[in-house]
Amino acid sequence: MTVVCRARSAVVFLCAALVWAGSIGCRQDDAPPPAAAPPVATTAPAFDTPLPPYTKYLAGLRICLDPGHGGDAHRPNYKRGPTGLREAEVNLAVAQHLRDLLEVSGASVIMTRTQDVCLHAEDEEDLRLRAELANRSGCDLLVSIHHNAGPPQANYSSVWYHADVDHSPASLDVARYVATALLDELRLPDQLGVPVLSDQLVYPRSGFRLLRLARVPAILCELSFHSNPEQETRLRDPNYLRREARALFTGLARYAFGGVPRVRLIEPADGVVSTSGQDQVVIELDDGLRSRKSWGWERRLILKDSIIVRVDDTKWPYMFDEQSNRVSLYLPRRAPGSVRIGIQFENLFKHSNTRPWLTLQVRPSPS
Repeated sequence: MTVVCRARSAVVFLCAALVWAGSIGCRQDDAPPPAAAPPVATTAPAFDTPLPPYTKYLAGLRICLDPGHGGDAHRPNYKRGPTGLREAEVNLAVAQHLRDLLEVSGASVIMTRTQDVCLHAEDEEDLRLRAELANRSGCDLLVSIHHNAGPPQANYSSVWYHADVDHSPASLDVARYVATALLDELRLPDQLGVPVLSDQLVYPRSGFRLLRLARVPAILCELSFHSNPEQETRLRDPNYLRREARALFTGLARYAFGGVPRVRLIEPADGVVSTSGQDQVVIELDDGLRSRKSWGWERRLILKDSIIVRVDDTKWPYMFDEQSNRVSLYLPRRAPGSVRIGIQFENLFKHSNTRPWLTLQVRPSPS
């Protein structure tokens, strides 16, 4: 992806950024240069190598993989390496390898594309369609796969989330595991001190459209730099692409091992409350761990002080039953329409719940 970076000091480079459509400039003043890392690892375990035991916790997860770009082969020099390697093809190959690993582990995978195509001729619409596929498919996660571009010597991994750190805590959970796995598995020659980054560093007002439109935990991964001549050579090697896929897989599996918390509406079962303000709302908190029946599973696995309830955008009082892991609250009198209830909490791995918002319909009280 094309990047132009400037810095005050004489360091080789201080920032690299993604671009969805066209070139941008970014600036990161007073930042230290990336720290040196061990030599690049160029081989990957075979797919038939026994997987770590914790990968079994991927079973049942529904993950949307988004191989960035596609359908742009007709655009001269568009998102290509020094000798012409297309980023779109590399993204797709890594995503397909990752899909295979996830499915072997029991996860369900949705791909935004399986061929070298663009979902819409206009970039903005293409990104909207990709996000909507993840939203409509009931996915637990959206992982967008990319390779970066910048100065020829640049080569490190980064993982991006939308907006501020409070916007989607579950996205940060996934991003941390994936970023660490990329550092461990790829061992690129450089690394950022903080490789988990906000997309508003690139687009201060809007962030990346794909992440902004996602209603599920979503991250965008820049695995390495296809603009680096040595790295471009590696990216032509199927075995190296398998290594990148294995790194992503390891991060996702480690995340799954820590549990994927969710919320479920118990009352009202039909999702309808009255305008009277007398309705009790009961929501069950699933810590993502108790169902494993591991030693100590009967104890509370939710950090009680992490529970935050909001009605629309206002923090709201609630009651929490530790035995049933249920939150109950009463809604105020309100006009017909709809009301959004948001619940955020963390399990003992400090994983936040996915899809924290529930929408209830408000109808006139029976006369």
